[in-house]
Amino acid sequence: MDLKQLTYFVRIAELGSISKAAAALAVAQPALSRQLRALEVELKANLFFRNGRGVLLTDAGRRFLDHARGVLQGVDSARLSVRTEMSGEGRVVVGLPPSVGKVLTLAFVSRFVARFPKAALGVVDGLSGGLLEQLVSGRLDVAVLLNPAASQRVTIDPVTTEDLYLIGSKPIGRRGARVRLGDIVSLPLIFPSAPHPIRSLVESEAARLGLRLNIALEIDVVGSIVDLVAAGYGYSIVPKNVMRIPGDAKSIAWHRIDATGLTTTLCIATATRQPLSSLARETALMLRDVMREVLT
Repeated sequence: MDLKQLTYFVRIAELGSISKAAAALAVAQPALSRQLRALEVELKANLFFRNGRGVLLTDAGRRFLDHARGVLQGVDSARLSVRTEMSGEGRVVVGLPPSVGKVLTLAFVSRFVARFPKAALGVVDGLSGGLLEQLVSGRLDVAVLLNPAASQRVTIDPVTTEDLYLIGSKPIGRRGARVRLGDIVSLPLIFPSAPHPIRSLVESEAARLGLRLNIALEIDVVGSIVDLVAAGYGYSIVPKNVMRIPGDAKSIAWHRIDATGLTTTLCIATATRQPLSSLARETALMLRDVMREVLT
């Protein structure tokens, strides 16, 4: 059984006539009849009833028609996929955490459009936990995750590690001086709701030191946290990349937190159970390059 035989069979079934199918396929009728007979011999079943007006599918032929169409559609899809990848077409969806997205999106999209002018790009922002679930479910092709846990569901490529900073509308002591966790436990802190990678990291380190943080506000609109800090509603702890956001840091005091292990690692992640298209692979490599250029 080969694709030619399946193609011939489907066309005969659609037209209800071997002679009409031969004309449509530009194949000699005897050759078409031989291919059909060889297929029936292999299947050990008659696929058509012959009559004076043409042919009709048998019960076996009707069942086989669905399978034959499915095989041919699958082959067409595979051919289209290969042609699409070879031509730089297709679509890829990338997930970015909000603070990273503000810093990277313009440079990344500019690079992508220049490299793949025929391809479509989607960029989604969200917290690392949500991006991970979208990645595993197949809604994202590539995601940037903050401190992802090891998992068999994803392949993780660490790109850059950043220190954490305390930010506030007023400095704690001398502007720009380093602070310790013990210096900030009494401050009203603004964090996203748990679980959140940075919050979990800071709370774990505080617990190790026997300290308890004062979480005054839980704000899941991450882009608003810096605005609330600037307005004097509290302090927050953020990675260094937030300092690169144009306009957000002008009225804010920054203090590097002096504590072992209080760093964040930004990683590029892809799902392990679904093969990446060549477009997605190239996009992941491009994203890594842009991250290293912008964030390091």
